[in-house]
Amino acid sequence: MSKSRGSNDGLSEAFQELLANVARVVLGLGSVATLIGAGLLIFTYVRVAGDSALASEAAKNVGILKQVLTYGSIGVAVGAGFLFWGEDLVAGLLLLVSALLFFAPAWVPMVASGATTQTGAEALSALQLGGGVMGASAILVLVVDVANKTRTRAKVGVKADQLKYGKGVKEEQDKRNVFLGKCWQLPYCRKFVRERCPIYHARRSCWRERVGCMCEEEVIRKAMENKPIPKDVVLDGSNIPRNNRLTPKQKMERCKNCVIYNEHQRHKYKATIPVVLLTFLLVYALGHGPLTGLVEGFVRVVDRVVHNVTFSKGQAQIPQVFVEALLFFTMLLALTYTMKLVEYLVFKLKI
Repeated sequence: MSKSRGSNDGLSEAFQELLANVARVVLGLGSVATLIGAGLLIFTYVRVAGDSALASEAAKNVGILKQVLTYGSIGVAVGAGFLFWGEDLVAGLLLLVSALLFFAPAWVPMVASGATTQTGAEALSALQLGGGVMGASAILVLVVDVANKTRTRAKVGVKADQLKYGKGVKEEQDKRNVFLGKCWQLPYCRKFVRERCPIYHARRSCWRERVGCMCEEEVIRKAMENKPIPKDVVLDGSNIPRNNRLTPKQKMERCKNCVIYNEHQRHKYKATIPVVLLTFLLVYALGHGPLTGLVEGFVRVVDRVVHNVTFSKGQAQIPQVFVEALLFFTMLLALTYTMKLVEYLVFKLKI
């Protein structure tokens, strides 16, 4: 009976991981489709503004881009809603992007000069539809999340603290949390173990020694026996237990599943995020000129492709505001996937 239950749990976890991978793909494809659809729709509006002849040739592309943006918005909402369920920031970001698309008819004409053609109006309408779809999805996610939290609070009421610690259980007062500290400086190192722990007295870290109070019986046994550590072996670390039955790889896998090491990884992630953000800000500030040139070159390549598809002639006048906006969204997309890479390296590979 227990074996069958264990198999079902394994299937459930595997299925959840499969859904998470699918959601990541949907979010990635949706983000790319939304960026391409919105960018080309704005480009179409700018390109055909005041040019009725060119507008008639570009009209058929608006319908395709409208579908790309709509399906991309749905993909972003579904993927983000599944992966980041319960995060208040997700619904806010989705609403912000949806508002930017929904109110495109108000701000896009300020970018492009000239009379608005029927095709240009349809392009703006497509942007508004994409924003409406994303906004409706974001509101739905927000409403369901708030309803779940309200229902949980109504059931638990004033006993919410008992859910956190358990009835009759109090939080330990002797808790350390030194940022990027050693194992004995983190919250899960207990005082009664620390006072007799050879790693603590040697001022080392358990993940460096591949042995600690969460994995080696001898460390706990010595702490429970309350035996003093000889002064001559305190600093040199010779009293640290050595397990020769396990390979270094097995010991590393054991560390990766340790609550203390995972807390250390969480600190490492917190330290990495500001570095990543600062790096992107410096790249944007110091390389603004070359990056703007690359984006403008990309837009001109797209313009030539559109000209070839619609059999039109001439060259579009690309507003600087459009180039800056496209560069900003490109940098934002690159930052998002860099954050995902950092999460993968820190929490999945445990580097």
